[in-house]
Amino acid sequence: MVHPPIGRFGKVIANRMASRWRFHDYLPVVVIFVAAGLLLAWAGDQFLDLAELVHSKSPVLQKIDTRVHDWAVAKRFASATSFFDVMSTIGGPVGVAVIGGIVLIVFLVRKRFRWALYLGFTSLGGGALDWELKRYFARARPDVAQMLMRASGYSFPSGHAMGSTVVFGALAYLALRAHVRWRWKAAALALATTLVIGVALSRVYLGVHWISDVGAGVTAGLLWVTMTTVAYETFRRVYIIRKRRQELSGAAAGRRRT
Repeated sequence: MVHPPIGRFGKVIANRMASRWRFHDYLPVVVIFVAAGLLLAWAGDQFLDLAELVHSKSPVLQKIDTRVHDWAVAKRFASATSFFDVMSTIGGPVGVAVIGGIVLIVFLVRKRFRWALYLGFTSLGGGALDWELKRYFARARPDVAQMLMRASGYSFPSGHAMGSTVVFGALAYLALRAHVRWRWKAAALALATTLVIGVALSRVYLGVHWISDVGAGVTAGLLWVTMTTVAYETFRRVYIIRKRRQELSGAAAGRRRT
């Protein structure tokens, strides 16, 4: 027979161990939230600064945009034009839609329904957000006479820069989940970063966006893909923790019955 004080002491120890176990389980989720919060704060601050300057028609920002635009026009040559034309096509609405659609079909065939849902929601939501931001700021594009390709609609933020950041960022996250070796993870991140930078620079080189447009597109895309990724990753980890606890509770109950 267990003495009551000893029994109560055992319960206290068990409860403390259980609470520590719960904290240990959720520690990765807390770390993700903190890291994501810092990234969101930085990206949000950068976007708001650019948005405020564009909305107030800052002479300083207009001067920087014009200088970078004129420099890009003056430095054009045939091979660079071909390269940036390809990058712009890859990062355009059709390009990211084809890439994302192919990956989405692969996920559905392989029954990766959660990955498909994450990719679809992130991509479509990013497109809707870009459209709304363009409509709100209604900023004019650079002079049509200096464009190397036809472009219509508003300029801020760059849809190519934002769309490529959202789609390639989401694909990079899924590649990190799919691969075990760090060399492949690093390669996926490097490829996504290179594509985003290449697409963003192509829009300035081709004369269809100001440099502040592509900067805002990248930061807005980073904001959106970070929010959706953190939400999905948190849901995934909490689901795994709860499932593991249910399995352990069921196993413990089975041992008690035997």
